[in-house]
Amino acid sequence: MREGWYLMNTQELERALAAWRSGESGEFGVALSVDEALHRRNDGNIPDEEDRSLRLVLVVDDEPVEKKRLRYEPDFHAAPKWRRDGSRPVNVVPLRTPGEPRGPVQPWWEMPRVRELEQEWRATGIVAGMRVPADYRSFVFKTVIALQDAGQEVTPTTVGDSIARWLSPDDARKVRESLESKGPGD
Repeated sequence: MREGWYLMNTQELERALAAWRSGESGEFGVALSVDEALHRRNDGNIPDEEDRSLRLVLVVDDEPVEKKRLRYEPDFHAAPKWRRDGSRPVNVVPLRTPGEPRGPVQPWWEMPRVRELEQEWRATGIVAGMRVPADYRSFVFKTVIALQDAGQEVTPTTVGDSIARWLSPDDARKVRESLESKGPGD
């Protein structure tokens, strides 16, 4: 398996990951070009007759995964206007090379930069000028950092758009409404 877009079902993904871990080579699912994958995504990423949907395989190395993802999906922080009934979110599959040391194991709230946002949130309930719902704060904090790293503006709209890729439309709406509120009593 190599870095890039694939059309895979869960069983193909499981076989591909097992082969990767054991050092075996092989192709699983259907490899797609960036243009083919984005076209399929923009058509809704509806599973095919074999229950395949889009998987973006990224090799973990010195380059941040979010930066790599921008090469394959330049608009991944934008609202997923392509989603509709039956759509699946894009599944990002990070692969570590054999023998590659893992990053430090720590809770998300202790990660550098995230820790600072967590402390700000605990003190005020607000991060980057937005009221952040407790249940979704890890999504919001990581999204704020990813937007900053991508040089994009951090607003309730940009954060809500980016988060909408991973949440159900109803949950995304709730988060967006909270981010757009001014605080208690508005």
